[in-house]
Amino acid sequence: MFGGNKSFFSSTKRGGKLAVTRQVKKIYLRTDIPCGSGGCTACKPYLDDSGKVQLLDPEAHHYLIPDTNVILHNIDAIESPSLKNIIILDTVLGEVKGLNTGVYERLAALIKDVDRQKRIYVFSNENHRDTAVQQESGETMNDRNDKAIRKAAKWYQLHLGEGPEIVLLTHDKANREKAVELGITAKSISEFVNENLAHESDLVDRVATGTAATNERKQFGEKLFPPHLPKKAMQSELAKGTLLKGTLRQGGSNLHEGWVAVATKDATNRTVSNEYLLASRRALNRTIDGDVVAIRVLPPQDWTKPMRLLTKEQRKNARTDRVTSGIADEQGARGAGFFPTAEVVGLLENNRRPVCGSILWDNDQTSVAERESVLCRPVKSNVPYIRMQTRQVEQLKGKRIQVVIDDWSETSMYPEGHVVKVLGDIGDKDVEAEVILLENDIPHYQFSKDVLNCLPKGEWFVEPEEEAVRMDFRNKTVVSVDPPGCKDIDDALHCEKLPNGNYEVGVHIADVTHFVKEESPLDLEAKKRSTSVYLVDRRIDMLPKLLTENLCSLVGNEERYTFSVVWEMTEDCKVVNTKFTKGIIKSKSAMSYYTAQDMVDDPNATSDIAMGLKYLLMLSRVLKAERIKAGALTLASQEMKFTMDMESNNATDVAEYVHIPTMSMIEEWMLFANVAVAEKIFKEFPQWACLRRHPPPLDGAMDGLNEALEAQGMPLLDQSTSKNLADTLDACNDANDPFFNKLVRMLTTRNMCQAKYFSSGEFDKSLFAHYGLAMSIYTHFTSPIRRYSDVIVHRQLAAAIGITKRSTQHMDADFMNDMTANMNYRHTLAQHAGRDSRNLYIGFVFDSFKNGKEIPVQDGYIVRTTESGVVVMVPRFGTEGMCLYDEVTNGVNVQSLKQLDKVKVKLTLRPGAQDDVARNKLLYEILDIVHVTRTPVKIAAMDTQPPPPPAERIISKEEEKETDETVKEDKVEEKKAPKKPVKKIVKKKVAKRVADGAGKPAKRVKKAASPDEEGEDI
Repeated sequence: MFGGNKSFFSSTKRGGKLAVTRQVKKIYLRTDIPCGSGGCTACKPYLDDSGKVQLLDPEAHHYLIPDTNVILHNIDAIESPSLKNIIILDTVLGEVKGLNTGVYERLAALIKDVDRQKRIYVFSNENHRDTAVQQESGETMNDRNDKAIRKAAKWYQLHLGEGPEIVLLTHDKANREKAVELGITAKSISEFVNENLAHESDLVDRVATGTAATNERKQFGEKLFPPHLPKKAMQSELAKGTLLKGTLRQGGSNLHEGWVAVATKDATNRTVSNEYLLASRRALNRTIDGDVVAIRVLPPQDWTKPMRLLTKEQRKNARTDRVTSGIADEQGARGAGFFPTAEVVGLLENNRRPVCGSILWDNDQTSVAERESVLCRPVKSNVPYIRMQTRQVEQLKGKRIQVVIDDWSETSMYPEGHVVKVLGDIGDKDVEAEVILLENDIPHYQFSKDVLNCLPKGEWFVEPEEEAVRMDFRNKTVVSVDPPGCKDIDDALHCEKLPNGNYEVGVHIADVTHFVKEESPLDLEAKKRSTSVYLVDRRIDMLPKLLTENLCSLVGNEERYTFSVVWEMTEDCKVVNTKFTKGIIKSKSAMSYYTAQDMVDDPNATSDIAMGLKYLLMLSRVLKAERIKAGALTLASQEMKFTMDMESNNATDVAEYVHIPTMSMIEEWMLFANVAVAEKIFKEFPQWACLRRHPPPLDGAMDGLNEALEAQGMPLLDQSTSKNLADTLDACNDANDPFFNKLVRMLTTRNMCQAKYFSSGEFDKSLFAHYGLAMSIYTHFTSPIRRYSDVIVHRQLAAAIGITKRSTQHMDADFMNDMTANMNYRHTLAQHAGRDSRNLYIGFVFDSFKNGKEIPVQDGYIVRTTESGVVVMVPRFGTEGMCLYDEVTNGVNVQSLKQLDKVKVKLTLRPGAQDDVARNKLLYEILDIVHVTRTPVKIAAMDTQPPPPPAERIISKEEEKETDETVKEDKVEEKKAPKKPVKKIVKKKVAKRVADGAGKPAKRVKKAASPDEEGEDI
């Protein structure tokens, strides 16, 4: 052993300031660290031959030693099966971990996966006597690390002698030159692949390009874009305030403009957000949606307007001669309708992920060149085309591919990139689903062995030690009520009338934390995923199916562990006592909403199950009446259902999802349990309880909608309190147009802030409130199978009632803040994925109209107006689109079109280029204005008078058995509801229970929304 010192720097935040401390770590240099070559006799005594470590092939022609930048920019190539016998130095591994967590995790997975025969070996060069280096005085850390990599490469060369050739892979010209001076073979990864593996087309395409194409040099001469400022200059100007920092956002399909929101302090030291318009591709300066950029604000006379507010003539010349204010005074420019405008001067953070798309090709052209330049058209319209060099043009035609952007030169209209992966055929449902998941950053890979090893083995049964400490609910009439075909059943309920006239109600939630131990690989994976994701045709689970569909799913007639909340309450829902407890249940039935609704509607149904459901519905109406009295909002969104052909699995129709009373019943009890748990965990953990808040709308958020309501002769909305808003929403009901009130509620929802998870120490208690639900405190407890927030809350509740010890992590404010931030991020992306899936399936529905078949004329509503056109909503299909004034014909007076107007709309399908169903586009043409005399009629959000308690009667054993058999039959049919197309006719009894009552065989209905039973999806 030989001693040495290693210096490094650590930083901590104290009092809002960053303190940097130099630390010296004592290290011991060794000589017994093996080189990893399976044929090295000198290292054989030290080699790990257990099979847990990948060893290098002694017969290989080359051993590759990539530097840090090669790993960072070519991880896709490194992952290729064609590249083998790779030595990862400790120096490189540490740098990658510090610079890019995502790449580090991919590299770590390669190292760990011994089954792939990748032969990738980690060498501890920093701890080996012959390869360790010191940082010299005046030497940068980057130069020191390059020196360490060269020294390790030279050591391998001398150590192995006549063995495989050692090749240092680096893009750094200076590093290559110094390596060559030492007699080391040094190449760029592109050079190595082209010289040795040129026949591997997939690998060649994966290698990141280092040069940008210059064949788009036009309009601005040699350089199309201004150069970015150096990082140091940007940081200096940001500190002075002459530049501003923010994240670029580009919505819709307009690549020629974007917005950057910048948070600043106002005169009262409040944080305010100002938005700046970037009005051209030159102003965007080679940045894309999600990039963190530095911007320079232009003087007011150069301010302009977004494209949607330009007139036809102004839009025609917008790309070369955008209209500007010409007003030097900021207030005057704003008053004239111009927006603060800026330009990008540099890229601060590149957060780009791989892009999904397809290549543009000519059907009549055959690829002949060895390596061709092609354009990839991304699926998302707010990403520019990407130029690629590939040998696989013929193989890529008609395929969805994944592409990484490598570079974007000042001389190129498009960024340069390379193919990472071929996903499959355009229009294939599985391929398009994967595209949606990739584009929304949804983890959807298979669970690892480490995760699966955390699951119970063999047949599961109730353990005697658990039975001794849990409350036994197996004698209670517990049932679950869920959407048809639901397999991940989080919750079940029971309700019975007590001898004293009160009611006992139990909400039983799957005890996920019994199986998911804190900080286990299973827990860490669930934390990363944070939520299950629901697409139209599939579910991406947060947890393995053994838990989601079996051990944690509260299926009928099986014993399951629960975390339960049990109340004794009066008939008017006054709580007498509350008990939180771990329990054991045996659900009497796993019912669908429709089966349960049939039962509560049947006056002759008086079994224990039926009576329990009737009590639950009766009490839930009281709870809802109390919530609405307190100011809870009844908002709306367009939830759609798709009719699927069982044979082809194609979507054949789309319609609005209809709600029934049993859905509201479950929603109320979930809300009631969530509030009870929120109060309990906050009482015990006031600084780190995991809660959920919904801020009130921003000041003036309803002003635009109120202008439209006033023009329609309808009452205005009052957002001062949720109660006032609820009352004024109830007043916006039109006796002559049943959809009008729902439309107003939908537009109101769009003007709301987003509900967010937070740790209670982040905010003053006065800011905890959930505006939409009119609750002073709220959390998520009832869906731990599919939401990680609920897992955290279960652990906090267990600690609060003394079942487990307090988690040290949960008492760490930074940890809780980071975790809730990730949960909010994942929740938002899951919603986006669900929306994209719905839009994709709407495209599939309209695909049948691409051969000239006419779509029937539909009712529509104007939901937004601009200077150039209107946005029209068609409720029948849940779609919206822009109709430009210039395109309105049939004598319609375009100037008279107002928000909330009802119109007749003709829809025409414009098929996606090259049969790209994801790019099917609906064109909207307004044929006529439907003149409706708006007649305000006050409505109640619900019948606040609960129905009388259900009559009780004694039934015979024969009647009870008959009722139970009916429930079992319904349960069996629901469990058999297929996820994949099967050649089987569905019984009419099942089809009868879909929301619209359609009873056609060989059809099934899929709801295009995630199952938020709490009804809280703001």
